[in-house]
Order: sequence, then structure tokens, then C-alpha cells
Amino acid sequence: MIETCEEIRNSDRQRLEAIGKTLKEMRFSEGRNQDELEEYGATRRQIQRGEHGLNLTLTSLFNLLDCFGYTLQEFFEDLE
Repeated sequence: MIETCEEIRNSDRQRLEAIGKTLKEMRFSEGRNQDELEEYGATRRQIQRGEHGLNLTLTSLFNLLDCFGYTLQEFFEDLE
């Protein structure tokens, strides 16, 4: 059965929310605030978009992961 566009969008939304939740948890677990991540090269907009589960570019995601010292593989292993 082919999924409708709405079902695909809901699926993507859930994935983006999971990514956002994980990014926020990573920041909180290290006791950092958003301003501290800017010192590592992430823009406030990247941080906010990522943590709110909004669509990110891959380069923005890479930049945020670099701030935490995570590889892409490590990050996605932590996601359910």
C-alpha cells in the first residue's frame, strides 16, 4: 500500500522531533546553554531549529554534532 503525502509528512515530523529531542538532551546533559554552542561555531538559529524538530540541512546537523563531538553514526545509534 502506498502512503499518502500526509502520512509521509507525519512520519518525517516524528523523526525530526526525535532528532530535536536528542539534540536538546545532549546539550542539557553537558550542562551547556545555547550561547556556549555558538562559541563552537553553531548559530543560534541552527540550535533552535534543530532542538525544535524543524527541518535542518545536513551541514547544520553536522555542525551541531561537531559541537558535541559526535559522529553521525553515534548520533543515529542513540535514536530509537
